[in-house]
Amino acid sequence: MQIRVEQTGQGFALAIEGPAWRAAPCQIRFPTEVWQSFPDKEMLTNELAYALTMVPPLLADHPTVWYDTPEPVFFDFYNDCFEQSIPNLVEPLAHENAEDLLDRFRAVGRHFPAPPQPPVAPLRTDWLPQRVVVPFSFGKDSLLTIATLQHSGYEVIPVLIDERVLPRGQAHKEKLCHRLQQELNITCRHVVNEIQLLSDYQVLGHPETRLAQVHIHFVYLLAMLPFCFHYRAPLIAFNNEFHHSLNLVHRNGYLLPRKFMQSRTTTAALGQMADRLSNSQVGVINLLGGLGDFAIHRLLHNRFPDYGDFRISCHLETTDQPRWCHKCHRCARAFLFFLASGQDPFAHGFNHSMLSRDQQGLFYLFAGQPRPEDSFRIFMQGEEQLAFSLARQHGATGDLIDALQKTTPPLSAKARQQRHAQFLSLQAEPGPSEPEQQAATLYSRWLSKDCREESE
Repeated sequence: MQIRVEQTGQGFALAIEGPAWRAAPCQIRFPTEVWQSFPDKEMLTNELAYALTMVPPLLADHPTVWYDTPEPVFFDFYNDCFEQSIPNLVEPLAHENAEDLLDRFRAVGRHFPAPPQPPVAPLRTDWLPQRVVVPFSFGKDSLLTIATLQHSGYEVIPVLIDERVLPRGQAHKEKLCHRLQQELNITCRHVVNEIQLLSDYQVLGHPETRLAQVHIHFVYLLAMLPFCFHYRAPLIAFNNEFHHSLNLVHRNGYLLPRKFMQSRTTTAALGQMADRLSNSQVGVINLLGGLGDFAIHRLLHNRFPDYGDFRISCHLETTDQPRWCHKCHRCARAFLFFLASGQDPFAHGFNHSMLSRDQQGLFYLFAGQPRPEDSFRIFMQGEEQLAFSLARQHGATGDLIDALQKTTPPLSAKARQQRHAQFLSLQAEPGPSEPEQQAATLYSRWLSKDCREESE
């Protein structure tokens, strides 16, 4: 298998050649002015060419890959992240085995014509510290990040990446971009990543796999660098929640963070990567690293409801619903969190209850007692127990609320206040940057105020 890369006026095109698999060139395209003004195109091409093609050799079961680009600077880091992510990605897929995938990934021979080339981004003195680039998805995390930054006086440049594999969802996001400009005066920039098609199991007619989710996070960093240089924005804001760093007991006994690529450790490593590739001129921040799922939901919809109205949180390709598929744990938990916050989920786009008995499998609370070392499931169950108690306090009804009422006594006011302080609060110290510190102060004040009001 040969990976060939060719520069274009908006990015580069990548093709796969060889007897096992041939793929016509696919492009990654930036706005012309953004790409043309980026000073280190060759470096970015080398890094992305490898990061975007880690999966095809596994899908094609091909043992050797020849690249026509130099070895990437972060070759070992990419491979280590891929390996650490595998156990979690195969967790829900019975036909995939972590050990088999690890063995196959390690066995692939990868050949480059030259050693890594050092980054050569020139130093500049015209950076604007109040500008921040945000990889944007219309999920609750990136919406809260943008809203918080703007509230604190920062100018935000949201960048939406069109991976070409979710056309219905992308079409809906395009409409939301237009609304965002009209209603909140926020302009989204776009990156088109056709190369993602080379790793999509549905496009290739391959059994389901989630391996392509690893390199997406590298793209979230690497594809932001041209926007940083073009807009003179020295910060990239990631949107990684606290519970992604908590350990989960995976199949075959692995104990790893729930989402390794979105853990605090990996986020810090991506910051070091941005620092090196930009000649110490661009850094990574994460405003949400101390917040759990319930806390983020409440902050977004209680403090920034205009932003919350744009929220999309799940896969829209398999449903005719505009915002919620009504089939996944994200929808189930969002529905519950609205009720727990005293809000009507149906006013936020839901069209039927997510608390019927046949949906209990979408909640962690009904999955049995987790193992003591499984801090992720313990945390998620605690959030849901608090949310069900608050929903009941607000008069919500449903099969699952009735079931809990029969088996679990209501939390006392004191216990509910303790749970509130435990789960609707900062779970970890914020990062050292000014926007992270400012956000932590705001979040602590707002969540404490909510706790006092609900206790009265």
